[in-house]
Amino acid sequence: MRGRLVAVAVLLAFGGCGKGAAEERAVRGETVYVRDCARCHMVDGSGVPGVYPNLAKNPIVTLESPEPVIETVLEGREAMPAFGGTLPVQKLAEVMTYIRGAWGNHASPVTPAQAK
Repeated sequence: MRGRLVAVAVLLAFGGCGKGAAEERAVRGETVYVRDCARCHMVDGSGVPGVYPNLAKNPIVTLESPEPVIETVLEGREAMPAFGGTLPVQKLAEVMTYIRGAWGNHASPVTPAQAK
């Protein structure tokens, strides 16, 4: 149930409940996030203080430009593994779109072209 509420919040963050590409990417990104990211960054994006950063309302995640998030996800950072080359570009765009719109974040979606 909680996951569905987050998905609805993400849809609203991207302008409503339409079936646009960004909204669909965000909903699919939740699945990728729960499978590959939540064990460190927690399901609610709160992270683990001093170990794994929060993603909820994180200034790097919510910057106007998605470049820092793209670079971090593709290349990794500190204890975070690099996901570039391990996930298809579409899945990368989905998870980045999700984290940029979940938990009160209101940043623009990430397209597959940007995630390359």
